Amino acid sequence: MTHAHPAARAAGPLPIARAALVALAALVALAALPGTAGAVAVAGPGGTAEQGRRLVEATPAAGATVATLDLVAARLEAVDLAAGTVTVRGQRVPLHAEQLRVLGSGGQVLGPRSLRAGQPVRLALEPALPAAAASAAAPVPARRIVLIYIDG
Repeated sequence: MTHAHPAARAAGPLPIARAALVALAALVALAALPGTAGAVAVAGPGGTAEQGRRLVEATPAAGATVATLDLVAARLEAVDLAAGTVTVRGQRVPLHAEQLRVLGSGGQVLGPRSLRAGQPVRLALEPALPAAAASAAAPVPARRIVLIYIDG
């Protein structure tokens, strides 16, 4: 068994490992030094609970608006499901075949067959067409009923 001289051992892999540790320590020390921060500021009120909230503009951008349905109280005078109409306040009003929803007093979904003459209801017509869409050459089609809520 041969023993290496202590100076020969110092010249081997130990100085390389020591140099790697020194380099690693230097990198850690550089990373800990203050530098340019990469923080992102969130606009709005302070506090972490408020930072995730979205800002709402006071005046929304111009564009297509969603029409709201206004319920009108009435009493059904006549119901003609074959013709797809009901009579309210002396006028025949068409039912929207695809979009009509009939709701009971408890909010349950019913069908048009549950409509009876004499029932107190609240109903909503489909939104009116914008004035630009209606022209003098083509008459404006009658608005159809899209929602009926049976009160009684």
